[in-house]
Amino acid sequence: MMTQEPVIEELKDPIIANAIEIWEKGVFKERDGSMADAIRFYREALKVYDNVERIYRKKLHEEWTLFKKMEELKLEKGKDAVNGTDNDNGSDNEDEESLLPCWILEMLPNDILLKIVSRVVQQSGVSWVNLSLTCSKFNELCFHTSTPFKTFKDFIYPKQVYDNELVKLNGENTIKELEAVLWDKNYELMLKERPYIKFEGVYISVVNYLRYGSNAEGSSSLNNPVHMITYYRYYRFYEDGSVLRLLTTDEPTTVVNHFTRDNNIRSSHICTWKLYFDGETNYVSITRSNEKYTFVEKLEIKNQGRKRFQRLKWIESTVEDKEGNIAPCSLKNEKPFFFSRVKSYSRRIEPNKATK
Repeated sequence: MMTQEPVIEELKDPIIANAIEIWEKGVFKERDGSMADAIRFYREALKVYDNVERIYRKKLHEEWTLFKKMEELKLEKGKDAVNGTDNDNGSDNEDEESLLPCWILEMLPNDILLKIVSRVVQQSGVSWVNLSLTCSKFNELCFHTSTPFKTFKDFIYPKQVYDNELVKLNGENTIKELEAVLWDKNYELMLKERPYIKFEGVYISVVNYLRYGSNAEGSSSLNNPVHMITYYRYYRFYEDGSVLRLLTTDEPTTVVNHFTRDNNIRSSHICTWKLYFDGETNYVSITRSNEKYTFVEKLEIKNQGRKRFQRLKWIESTVEDKEGNIAPCSLKNEKPFFFSRVKSYSRRIEPNKATK
């Protein structure tokens, strides 16, 4: 049986090493929210070595495996140290100092502080997390009491547009009844398991693929030209059940800030969306129609690492004609959507335009 070659051997190739270095620059830019710069680095890396993403993922996997092994060694050493001699360690004092309480907050009763927490939670999930990082007191109130979880649950789920027929098929009359059956009052578990669509930003899918061309007649070149094709899909969801959809070659920096229903963006469509959820089924359906056809796109709501419900993964895309004939659309080159928060969206109020 053949063993897979370690990535360190592949990185000895200067072309692959250069491609990985450029790709990692793109990763750092994406983490900082600079999507345009990230895409520029990704495209540059793919031009250097077209299989760079596979090598990069393999490299991450090997680094993670090594990290886990090192952690296991530390645990073994820790067990030995429990029965050993004095542990005069300065890091313990550093940990204690980092968790020192804020004495002004200690003077206020918890019910007042919880009201502050609730107001912050209603701003956004990001604000909730940021507040928890300010001090040990707010960390305790944010994640070790049920109030913030209930507040966020009451804030985000009423904004979702559900398909009630699916709920009724499972023996419940309303989504509220299904909620009680599945989670009762365990709001923390609900927020981990019950998906939702986010409104304070845009979902972006970046598709890169290579297209091989042909030489001009009479050309003496032995190599066929290779073209890198890049296009973007954008979804912006609204609480009234509408979603703004766009397929374009324009990069996020030129689209996102003006991506509203009021701007009548060329080639965009105002569609409708519904969330299908019954405890097992979990996807969002996006529908648009014209005089001849109805288009339906279904995507599963997934996590992105520790970020809850940050990703939309393709399930299927279909087109139906007036006679009821349904045909699938190819998803060969399609990539998942990733949510990108846009601060200006939370400050901008748009009128409801969809008909429910």
